[in-house]
Amino acid sequence: MTATHGEPFDGEGMAGRLVLVIDATVPAAVHQASATLAARLADEAGLPVTVATAPVDRLDALRDSLGRDADVRRREYAPTPRADASQPMSSAPFLWRRDGRPDWGSMWTTFCELALYGGPPQRGPESPLRAPTNPADSGREMLAEMQRGIWETTGLYAESIEPGWLAVTCESPTMAAWMCAAIILENVDARVDEERLVLPAGPDYQLKDEVKSIITVVAKTHHYWQAHVTGAAERG
Repeated sequence: MTATHGEPFDGEGMAGRLVLVIDATVPAAVHQASATLAARLADEAGLPVTVATAPVDRLDALRDSLGRDADVRRREYAPTPRADASQPMSSAPFLWRRDGRPDWGSMWTTFCELALYGGPPQRGPESPLRAPTNPADSGREMLAEMQRGIWETTGLYAESIEPGWLAVTCESPTMAAWMCAAIILENVDARVDEERLVLPAGPDYQLKDEVKSIITVVAKTHHYWQAHVTGAAERG
């Protein structure tokens, strides 16, 4: 990223503007993270921020040019070491209401990074949550608990659409598609049906295992959609 200093930005030239230049070939998640960073930086600095993509050979040439320029000072930042992404996230403590039912709405106060952004997945690669094969039903009590947990943590309505599957109605097809892609990276099966996010709901799912995982991934991705994705779009 390069920053220029001078008079406040007046719509011409580079004075008072910040520029973030990234490799055009980096993954889509990096492009999204760069856009989020640019929006936050613009708010914090009070300056417009330009995000540009360029071929890597152009970036190499730019770096060499800056390195040879005696008037240029630069500083590089390494990423903070993260937990092994192959290891699942640690489990939040299970909380209960006075009536003996899980207190889903109070079970999380903070969220780990999504696997989409390099955080630990909800489930490890050795224990992925897959859709059941030819289920006769989904189990009424389990379904009711999943529906209640999703509602308490997100305010989204969920319903059984067919044996083995639970559909969560999102605000738009875009929201459903984004949450679906993020959830798949958490090692949990998901698919999209227009504005509905469709998740597995097997008849033998256990409350503290599969049921909790489904509610957690929906809560995590919904939180990130509201706080980071739509928030960045509104700021932009």
